[in-house]
Amino acid sequence: MLWGGRFSKSPDRDILEYNSAENTRLDLRLVPYDIAGSIAHVMMLEKQGILRKKESSEITRALKGLFNKWKTSGLGLDPEIEDVHTYIERAVSRKTEHGKKMHTARSRNDQVLADMRMYMRDMVLELNKKLFSLQKSFECLSKKDGPMAGYTHTRVAQPLTVSFWCDSYVQGLKRDAQRLEDCYRRINSNPLGACALAGTPWGIDRRHTARLLGFSNVQENELDAISSRGEAEAELLSALGITMARLSGLAEELIWLSQKNLLEIPEEYCTGSSIMPNKKNPDALELVRGRTSRVHSCLFHALSVKKGLIPGYHSDLQETKPAVMSGTETTLASISVMTKMVKKLKFNKKNIENELEQGFARATEIADTLAMQGMPFREAHRKAGMIVRECEEKGIVLSQHPGAKEMASPERKRLKRTVKAEKNGYLSSEEKRITEVYSKLLR
Repeated sequence: MLWGGRFSKSPDRDILEYNSAENTRLDLRLVPYDIAGSIAHVMMLEKQGILRKKESSEITRALKGLFNKWKTSGLGLDPEIEDVHTYIERAVSRKTEHGKKMHTARSRNDQVLADMRMYMRDMVLELNKKLFSLQKSFECLSKKDGPMAGYTHTRVAQPLTVSFWCDSYVQGLKRDAQRLEDCYRRINSNPLGACALAGTPWGIDRRHTARLLGFSNVQENELDAISSRGEAEAELLSALGITMARLSGLAEELIWLSQKNLLEIPEEYCTGSSIMPNKKNPDALELVRGRTSRVHSCLFHALSVKKGLIPGYHSDLQETKPAVMSGTETTLASISVMTKMVKKLKFNKKNIENELEQGFARATEIADTLAMQGMPFREAHRKAGMIVRECEEKGIVLSQHPGAKEMASPERKRLKRTVKAEKNGYLSSEEKRITEVYSKLLR
């Protein structure tokens, strides 16, 4: 144990298991970030004259060796070791006696904060790429342009086009990326040097550490830095919750439209039934819809952990780790599934035209046409409504009504859209920059 000097008895095995078993499993995701953070910290300690060059070189060599081992064969963390930080410090100390100096001017409190910031930073950059790929799928699908029905209250409302529908989702996905960018700017702040909560008397250079790790700035107040754990996690999960709500709505729409035979979901993205030979079930879409609740729960998990905590570090905050990891990884997987599926959707043009006709979708166009000819819109609305009622009574559609035939002709030119996927420029440039940061530290 790193803290054994205070205690005369070893910790109870069950308590250790309860405290650390889940945490050590999750910490495997943090190995590269903890190593990179430790290398940057050691380099800073050498620059400040706190470590000699020989000490720094031996520690750094051991850390890079551990990184290479992790890349090739992975690492195994035991709950008795408590966390990734302890494991790495012990592993380095077995390679060089100077490893015992690497924790100088650092606490596990600011160390895990830095690890989680780097993890979330990478996840945001990966999410940005995934969102762009989903946009590209909609761009591809929009080229199969044709008629489509728009709905309000799940009833036929007005005619749309496939490209117009695709563009509506692309615009939303661009906003999702903008939210991630906004969140990223606050995530990308260096907490190292805050130590336990009150900083350190050692003459460290927090800005140098920030530069080495690619952080854009430093959290100036050390107590604020330590107390902010869970804040960035909740903010990221909030952004992901909005994205997942969008994906859930898309999944529900595809399920609904396919049941109405207006579009077809490729069978390679469906499953069957063990008893009913006729079934072609949209399981993946249902799971996207269901897992949206998981991501929303992760947000409330992170928020409720923060409720009622006084400033400083508390082990409660460890609970924000599974919340943000589960929420982020679920969202990444869900975007990937939707990306594959969207580009292969097939629309049934004949059934869509029938849906538009049977739903009197062009009634609003009739009212607008009458109003443009000089009739007050409220009277035009009433006139169009009477025409719809006559059609229903006679069992005909608008295109068969003598007073509406010309006014109800398909009007789609206005609704055609050129769908263009766009990468978030800031996050794309950050991806290149952060890749270079890790390359310099870990090569």
